[in-house]
Amino acid sequence: MAILLVLVLLFAFSSPSYALPSSPSFVPKDNFLIDCGAENAPALPDGRQFKSDPQASSFLQANDDFKVSSPDVNVPSPIYSNSRIFIQEAKYSFHLVEPGFHWIRLHFYPIKNNVFDLQKATFSVNTDTFVLLHSFNVNNTDKAILKEYLINVTQPQFTLSFIPLKNSAAFINAIEVVSAPENLIFDTGSGLFPVAEVNGLTTYAFQPVYRLNNGGPLITSSNDTLGRTWESDEPYLTNKNAAKSVSVATNVIKFPENMPTISPLIAPQTVYASASEMGETGINLPNFNVSWKFDVDTSFSYLIRLHFCDIVSKGLNQLYFNVYINSKVAIPNLDLSAITGALAAPYYKDFVVNATLMTQGLTIQVGPGATNADSGNANAILNGIEVMKISNTVNSLDGEFGVDGRRIGGSNRGTVAAVGFAMMFGAFVGLGAMVIKWHKRPQDWQKRNSFSSWLLPLHAGDTSFMSTVPTSPAPTAPAPTAPPTTTVDTPPVDHQEVNNNNNNTNNNNNAEVQAIDDHSGTAMFAQFSNLNGRCPVSRAWVILSSGLTLILVYDPPPNIFS
Repeated sequence: MAILLVLVLLFAFSSPSYALPSSPSFVPKDNFLIDCGAENAPALPDGRQFKSDPQASSFLQANDDFKVSSPDVNVPSPIYSNSRIFIQEAKYSFHLVEPGFHWIRLHFYPIKNNVFDLQKATFSVNTDTFVLLHSFNVNNTDKAILKEYLINVTQPQFTLSFIPLKNSAAFINAIEVVSAPENLIFDTGSGLFPVAEVNGLTTYAFQPVYRLNNGGPLITSSNDTLGRTWESDEPYLTNKNAAKSVSVATNVIKFPENMPTISPLIAPQTVYASASEMGETGINLPNFNVSWKFDVDTSFSYLIRLHFCDIVSKGLNQLYFNVYINSKVAIPNLDLSAITGALAAPYYKDFVVNATLMTQGLTIQVGPGATNADSGNANAILNGIEVMKISNTVNSLDGEFGVDGRRIGGSNRGTVAAVGFAMMFGAFVGLGAMVIKWHKRPQDWQKRNSFSSWLLPLHAGDTSFMSTVPTSPAPTAPAPTAPPTTTVDTPPVDHQEVNNNNNNTNNNNNAEVQAIDDHSGTAMFAQFSNLNGRCPVSRAWVILSSGLTLILVYDPPPNIFS
């Protein structure tokens, strides 16, 4: 008996210490639950008590007082049987006790009424900083809709604004503003492309769009301390035959004390007590994967939280598998027991997937690792999946507009517009200068060799800044000796006419260019010769304004159109 007692004590001191599986009760310091439009709010089956509309009147700022109710409607909760309707912008404001992450849950159900057809209602919902919904519509659904958000509120006052579209309306059935645990979201995550640590996550807002209990049943808010709902992963499996469910009793799950950030507040024991594993264990094919596919808004980045718990191995260091996200290796050769030091111990990891990797949606896969390829125990598991949308650069979770009216990429477009306006303004300045000079031209301008006299600025008495090129025709190269040809009868040639045409051609090919600098008020001249007849002008002037506009004015030679 003494030997047995010694062995028990030795085992106790040599093994890692774990907390017994429990469901700790989290008491939020901020807990605002409003049943909008309800005269008497009932207690829910999960024990939560919502405030009725009269009890919550101090939170609401609205010019409308439209309340509708339908007690007999078929909805999953009584909070969906009442609603407030706003034809004008309305606000719910809350004074928070403690800053930090808060759950924001908005409940919608389009109750039939005589005020407004809520199937056609289109509106936006904003906080002081973030856009939650932009031009939202229930899209002709007759089902209850829950929109859930996780926002780091840093100010004591928190406001929800409901803004109906013009000639439309906004509505809300119930609102939840509840404190979240301190360590629910950390500031860092693992980036996939490029592979690096991503910092600053606490400055963003999140919208949970998928929360799965892999291999297990639906988990309602009654079985989750934080009021979350976890659905089955079966609808998201790309090949249901490639996976099978496995589960253990919840009291088998042990949360290690040396990893305090992993607790039932991250996910309940029920999530870790079930898993989806490979449908045929022992398959060593490297391309054999269990896959889950999700439809997402590809213009946003996402935070992916994956939950693991080795409930399939018989001993330590027997399970090695790979984790992939959108064909990128997220975790190679994952050995859960090496991380946690035990079996049936929960573990989770966060990944940040940039929008550039979301063009084809979101796919998560697990497959056998290379380490146990020869062991005959090839397997892969996944216990839970959370997919959370991350707010974009203008602090929006829906659309490309921010609360302050900013638009994604708007600053770049503004710069381009400013440059274009400056160029257009410069063009008008240059054109105006040319017109003024034209009207001030001397009366005998046609008798002069060029327009330089009337295009000069007013202070052009000093011509030392000018450089001119002689206007004499360029010398003509001697014609090459023609090869012998057969004599052909041709009309007689008038040599005097040929000489005259050559002289005209040389004159026409000499184009005088004048550049005017609007800033300095000076002029520069250059002459281009031997244009080979490609420019049918006798004189050409280039006006360069401050907007880099090029204007060509030419004096056509006589009979150019004859």
